[in-house]
Amino acid sequence: INTGVPVFATTTTRDAAFGGTGEKVLAEGQLAYIEASDVVQYYNGTSWATLAPASAGALVYLTGASFSAVTSVSLAANTFTSTYRNYKIVLHVTSASADMTGTMRMRAGGTDDTNGSYLAGGVQVSNGGATVTFSGNNATSWNIMDAQSAIGGSMSMDLIAPQLSVRTFMNGTISDSDATYNLTGGAAGYVFNNTTSFDACTFIFSATSTGVYRVYGYADS
Repeated sequence: INTGVPVFATTTTRDAAFGGTGEKVLAEGQLAYIEASDVVQYYNGTSWATLAPASAGALVYLTGASFSAVTSVSLAANTFTSTYRNYKIVLHVTSASADMTGTMRMRAGGTDDTNGSYLAGGVQVSNGGATVTFSGNNATSWNIMDAQSAIGGSMSMDLIAPQLSVRTFMNGTISDSDATYNLTGGAAGYVFNNTTSFDACTFIFSATSTGVYRVYGYADS
């Protein structure tokens, strides 16, 4: 049965389907079915809201992809929207062509923000007992990973209010490896010290890297 409700894989593909050349103009009352989260949404004139089921769960899958032998990967424009205030990002680098440093930049309108407003601080402890601290002040990106090529690394981060015109915060955990192949794990906190609205981000690797990423939205209610 054709219900007349358009079906989209994710909220990103939903947003890309309106307002472009030859596309329908987004208007109040528009419906959409999101396959990734199995919900029906409606546009209330300013943002998308869930119509059914009554509860879509607190953590909603939005997008994800695999990447292979690249030095950077960007989320699609409008990954971060007014539908969710906060997001979870999981990045897993499974291998790299050489020892690798991973960084992250916020993104808006298809362009990375290289403004020197990235602040960071973190501490990690290796299985060998060594404690490593790192910091960043007025940098052009956040340091999110330092990994040996054969081991790779991962991060699981909460990104706070990237779409709002306020300072964007991020915090979470990192697991990677040090120069002597000790595995390390720890916590880190980040802030973009400017009131910029972002709709995506970019992961940048100092050596060609392979892995996967996933992005989830935290429901407000």
